[in-house]
Amino acid sequence: MTSKRIFTSKSSITERRSGLNRRWIKAPYGGVERRSGRDRRDEDPPARKDALSPAERTEALEKLLLSTTVRMEALARLLVAKGLMTRAELMDMLKTIHDEYQDKQLDQES
Repeated sequence: MTSKRIFTSKSSITERRSGLNRRWIKAPYGGVERRSGRDRRDEDPPARKDALSPAERTEALEKLLLSTTVRMEALARLLVAKGLMTRAELMDMLKTIHDEYQDKQLDQES
C-alpha cells in the first residue's frame, strides 16, 4: 500500500523545497557526441530564396501605404461622426502635423 504525503500548511511545503531547479544541474555526459563539428554561428546567413524583385517590393509597399491611409481615414471619420472631434479641429491638427513634418524635412536638407 502506498501513502501520499499530506501537507497541512504552506510553510511545510516551502521548507521541503530547496529552491534549486534541478533541471539546470550540469551532469557529466559520457554518451555519443551528437553535434556536428561545424560551428555555424559566425557564418553568413544563406541568401533568401523568396526575395522580392524591386517592382514587387514597390507594389507591396504601395498596398501597405494604401491600407494604412484607408485605416487612418476611417479613424478620422469615426472621431468626427462620434462627436469627439469637429472637422475643423481635425483639419487644424492635420495642418499642424504637416507643417511640423515640412520643418523637419527642411532642417534635414540643410
